[in-house]
Amino acid sequence: MNPISNIDKSINKISLNREPLQLRLQRRDPSFAERLDSAVKDVNSKQHLADDATQGVMKDEVGIHEGMLAIGRADTSLRLLMQVKSKAMEAYKEIINMQL
Repeated sequence: MNPISNIDKSINKISLNREPLQLRLQRRDPSFAERLDSAVKDVNSKQHLADDATQGVMKDEVGIHEGMLAIGRADTSLRLLMQVKSKAMEAYKEIINMQL
């Protein structure tokens, strides 16, 4: 095998260190802030659905079981979001208190 052809192949490979920032940003996973934002929006929509279901139960448009399910989903999602917030705040406080 020709050693020059091996060198040519290695030159054509893109190193992560030399890859342009825009290309790296396009490939990465969503940031924590984006995930948190979508979680808050999801909780908000479930809260609105629970409110609508409650109104529907009072107007006898929705069955009590469907209303309670909507309220349960909203409650569970809100509790989960509060746990994530608590863990994030604990991590933030721990980072702030680190000695350099």
